[in-house]
Amino acid sequence: MRRVQDDACGRFILPGKRLSAKPLTRSVYSGFTILMCCVLLILSSCSSLLSSVDSQNQPQGIATPARPSPTSTPKIKRTDMAVESPLKAQLAKVQQIMATMTLDQKLGQLIIVEYLGNDYAASGLKYMISQQYVGGFLYQQSNHNFDAPYDSVSNVAAFSQQAMQDAKIPLMIGTDQEGGLVNRLYVFHGYLPSAAEMAATGSTHYVYEQGAQAAKWMLQLGINADLAPVVDVHTVDPPVLETRMFGSDPQTVVKYAGAFLDGLQQNNVAACLKHFPGLGAITSGPHAGLPTVNRSLAQLENIDLAPYKLMISTKHPAMIMSTDVLMPAIDPSLPAELSPKAINGLLRGKLGYDGVVITDGLYMQGISDQWTLSQAAVLSILAGNDLVEGPYTPDQVAAVVNALKQAMQQGKLTMDRINQSVQRILLMKVQNGMIKL
Repeated sequence: MRRVQDDACGRFILPGKRLSAKPLTRSVYSGFTILMCCVLLILSSCSSLLSSVDSQNQPQGIATPARPSPTSTPKIKRTDMAVESPLKAQLAKVQQIMATMTLDQKLGQLIIVEYLGNDYAASGLKYMISQQYVGGFLYQQSNHNFDAPYDSVSNVAAFSQQAMQDAKIPLMIGTDQEGGLVNRLYVFHGYLPSAAEMAATGSTHYVYEQGAQAAKWMLQLGINADLAPVVDVHTVDPPVLETRMFGSDPQTVVKYAGAFLDGLQQNNVAACLKHFPGLGAITSGPHAGLPTVNRSLAQLENIDLAPYKLMISTKHPAMIMSTDVLMPAIDPSLPAELSPKAINGLLRGKLGYDGVVITDGLYMQGISDQWTLSQAAVLSILAGNDLVEGPYTPDQVAAVVNALKQAMQQGKLTMDRINQSVQRILLMKVQNGMIKL
């Protein structure tokens, strides 16, 4: 991916003496008849009234409501109590944390950093975590994070533990572990199959086991999030992403990427679908410039967006990564990860995703050619992203935080908008075990 750079009408019971066994006289009989008629009339009126109320309150032609989005507060129904009670507790935990947070701590939660080398203090990572309150960091082999002595599981685990101890709010510690060409765990576990190789087995069980094994290995290192799987659809040859894609049609991609995601998330590692809205048809990489995909909106919906439409409601990914690609059918002027039309309009509005959206690396050339990292960070939050990925020094984090504060002072960015993202991020951390209830 990168380098540095969730009785109706009660029966009436009439009090009175038990009727005697004597034959009824005409007057008694008449009185009794009148009484029973009154009862029948009352019953009929009650039934009619309830029927009328029910018909007024019964929705017409409305489909069964969808599963509540992770960050919305659902209405608790008697039949949904078992399902909704955990979410209610999770949201309560999030609100409890947010009530104690300063503005700097909230803004820090929006930032995921990288770091250079493997010296915790000298790299600035310690400062970014303890003083700038960043929401998490990524391990990257290409940044020399796993150079000796951090080429052993125990040492990396100790590094992760130290970072967690220094954090006011538990960190998201992530990496890109796909297998194949993007195999961050190579130094620990050697070569692992790529997405294409996993799909070629024809076994979703095999793919699930690969995801489950990767999750177990990552947890041993203190890693609790994986920026995978790739759900781009391979539609152009030669593919820029090479073997990183599971297939050339959305159904195949969903089948195997879904199995890999389940392997991760069912084993306590948060997963992330990428790269939204899709890089399967690019002919140049975003590391070297801003790629353009000139497909119609109908084509995008049938191909590139289909995996997201199918997986958001069925797999509930913890995160989705937006990326550096220009799709004129969606937004003719802004790359997807900086575009409100792409994120707030399409991903959140049309596709209904209300989980965490993380940017791709904002240092990549497709972005850096036109915007500074701090400018891109502000645009990405305004567009609807929650996590900004890219800063790798304390100075860069400070620049992003200052730019966000300036946007607030100018009225471009509101406190409500910041709180919205912070709630999504913290809820994701609670739901994936990073923050304990």
